[in-house]
Amino acid sequence: MPEAALLNWSLTQLLSMVIILIRVAPLLFFMPVIGSPNIPAQVKIMLALMIALILVPVVPVDIRLLNGAPLGFVVLVLSEILLGATLAVFARCVFAAAEIAGQMVGIQMGMGVAGVMDPQFGTQVSPVGMLWNLTTILIFLSINGHHMFFSTLVESFTWLKPGAATLTRATFEGVMQGASHMFVLAVKIMAPAGAALFFTHVAMGIVAKTVPQIPIMIVGLPLTLGVGLIFAGLSLAYLLPLMIANFAMLARLLPRLAMGMGG
Repeated sequence: MPEAALLNWSLTQLLSMVIILIRVAPLLFFMPVIGSPNIPAQVKIMLALMIALILVPVVPVDIRLLNGAPLGFVVLVLSEILLGATLAVFARCVFAAAEIAGQMVGIQMGMGVAGVMDPQFGTQVSPVGMLWNLTTILIFLSINGHHMFFSTLVESFTWLKPGAATLTRATFEGVMQGASHMFVLAVKIMAPAGAALFFTHVAMGIVAKTVPQIPIMIVGLPLTLGVGLIFAGLSLAYLLPLMIANFAMLARLLPRLAMGMGG
């Protein structure tokens, strides 16, 4: 029976599971979608335990890491938290780009005051940003994007021993490049709707100057809202291949970023 097999575990297997869990838990709690504050902590803990149990017979670890002083154990935990947080922050840049693009388009539409709660980050975003963010999450899950985190997690035990993660120059440059790419990606996402709203504002300015009798402030708000919503919806077809390409790039860069933390 499975319960009897678990009771017959040796001390070595239990300590191996603890070491693996120290790396699995931070990445699971910080990663996009699954690490959302709206997902109960109990679910995350059970999922982390399940993944650690699966990896015990697969991943070789040195249990002597737990035989040192208490300070060494604290350093081990902090190092693994640093690894998970760095990978998660790098990946969240792609999701944050959709929210930034939606916020900029929302301001152009005159919806800067309107906002809804983002279920992933727990912050207030514009309705357009929420639309694009939810679409990005659905694309991420539909292409099994969460598998890239689990594959990186398993492979990281091969070229990065537990407790060996450090902040190197390559890590810092990788995170900075991810942050800069976030703004470039945001501009690409908002380009169709932003361009349409820009020309709409130019046209309303020309009308206001040539025909001052038209109450442009009254006519302009529903016009910009309509144009913005139409092009925000049309941008979804353009968003699909763009986000798939960026998630594929993320799958290639996550292992390199983790390798760079090994010095």
